[in-house]
Amino acid sequence: MKKTLITLLFGLTLATGTVTAQTNFRNIDFNEALKQSQAENKLVFIDFYTDWCGPCRKMSKEVFPQKQVGDFFNAQFVSIKLNAEKEGKALAQQFNIKAYPTFIIADQQGNAKVTITGAFPADAFITKVKNELNPELTPERMKQRYESGERTPELVNAYAMDFMEKKKYDEGYKIINDYFNSLTDKQKLSAENLFVFSRYTFDISDPKCQYWVKHINQADAKVKEEALSHIQKLYHSALSTYLSGYTFEENKYNEAEYQQTKKDIRSLKLDKKYPFAPMFELIECYAKGDKKQFFEMVKNKKGELDQKDFELILLNVTRLFPNSPELTPEIISYIRTSLPELRGSTIMMLGRVLMNLEKN
Repeated sequence: MKKTLITLLFGLTLATGTVTAQTNFRNIDFNEALKQSQAENKLVFIDFYTDWCGPCRKMSKEVFPQKQVGDFFNAQFVSIKLNAEKEGKALAQQFNIKAYPTFIIADQQGNAKVTITGAFPADAFITKVKNELNPELTPERMKQRYESGERTPELVNAYAMDFMEKKKYDEGYKIINDYFNSLTDKQKLSAENLFVFSRYTFDISDPKCQYWVKHINQADAKVKEEALSHIQKLYHSALSTYLSGYTFEENKYNEAEYQQTKKDIRSLKLDKKYPFAPMFELIECYAKGDKKQFFEMVKNKKGELDQKDFELILLNVTRLFPNSPELTPEIISYIRTSLPELRGSTIMMLGRVLMNLEKN
């Protein structure tokens, strides 16, 4: 689960215009970028993408347009985007690009200084680039500093992330958890240490999450707002395992745990910010075992649900309605009727769902 959530934690780019909102990707080739980097005394940043790469599109739409990203990259780099299967194919082969998106930071002579593969949220991506360019944050130097007893937030974050990226999750989490447990209450709730929670906590059962739930009102207003945003995502993720039918299918439904989750959401007033109420009603209906009543409630609560939650139910109908031949024709009809209102990505996945339903 942690590996999946870590993967989900990351994402990135695509368009080829001169400017992608805030980040200035110049419509020039690599040689021209080198000339401009020399004239402006900057490094060259290359985004290698492909047309079929989902994380590339996400970076382009969600990360590079952000002001904080644009401010950082425009000041530090001459940035270009190259399709690794078209105009950038030869250069991608030269830099031995094997996965997408891959980002190369080259010096003014065209030599690769940094290679970063994969997608990241905005703040994590900026931090990653800064760390890769900082000689004090090379893997060897971080190991020396950490083993000498240094425990600054910057070092702990970079050192733990280095392990995570190498898929050494146990080592990475140990660094984070040891650091968190060493902090005072005031330090745990500080802005400089919020990363421990926001970047390395993926489950409401994690002690770091439970600490924040209990102490959220002791944090400063800005830190509290950011922490609550992450808490909301964690609790929504937890409820989604019920709404998708996964918890029930795996025989993991625990009434006391569910009620505690519901109580936490209400005590934090998260249900005032997000439509959790219809999720509660649907989960509790399903737990009673009447699939027909649940299906009717799904149709009635559609307008109250967030669209993604509604689509989550449709995508999991085979799990939610196992061995329900009497309901299958109605479910198929309802999905087909709902298709025009759904997102394109959901419609594509529902094609397979419908095939399985109709086959059975």
